[in-house]
Amino acid sequence: MTAGPGKTILLTALYVALNGGCAARGPIAAPAVLPDDGGRQAAFARAGRTIGNLFPAQYRSTQRAIVTAGGKQFACDGLLSVSPAEGHHLAIVSSFGVVTDLRVKADGACELLKVTPLFREDWSRRYVARDLRRLFIAPPNLRPAGRLANDSIVLETAPDSDGVTAQYIFSADGVRWLALDLIRNGTAHYRATPKNFRKFPGTSAEIPGGFEVSAEAYRLDLRITELAAPGTEAQP
Repeated sequence: MTAGPGKTILLTALYVALNGGCAARGPIAAPAVLPDDGGRQAAFARAGRTIGNLFPAQYRSTQRAIVTAGGKQFACDGLLSVSPAEGHHLAIVSSFGVVTDLRVKADGACELLKVTPLFREDWSRRYVARDLRRLFIAPPNLRPAGRLANDSIVLETAPDSDGVTAQYIFSADGVRWLALDLIRNGTAHYRATPKNFRKFPGTSAEIPGGFEVSAEAYRLDLRITELAAPGTEAQP
């Protein structure tokens, strides 16, 4: 593809922002988790079911995302295909074409299918795959962590190999997923907030219609424009 002068300037700006021009964001204030008094076991169990069954086991969706990095904003589309056999396959498309294409397989491994100068391999593995895992894939082995001062309840993962713990925050009854913090050494460096819950074709319960993410190198405002499970038609 040959880029004209206008596209060349945008291409350069996007490359700089995503590949070295990203100033680190400051720490995110994570809410204090209070010890559980033992009376919320049913709510914890319900929260585990909520996150585990949030998205259908198989579906296709189209997403619209605004990425803010290096003080600049860029729009792109995501095409996500999910199945138990193939895992989560995401292609990100901009006005320059497909800028990255990857799959998080059923065993959790990340497979890069296309790497471009705009989304280098390290960015795709570190950030794109992380967003895909954290926003659309339920983590195994969540455990009760406690509650917040407003009685929201918190489930968490065990620390991973990098010392990162994921804390999933739910409404007091465990029915609604409210937020996700990634915490290392007591400091949150990533926060995702699901928003615009609604029913899509093939879904029996309301699921997020989008997410807002604040991370160390970027911000992401993602909207699910279409989603459909097998045997249904996608609906915006």
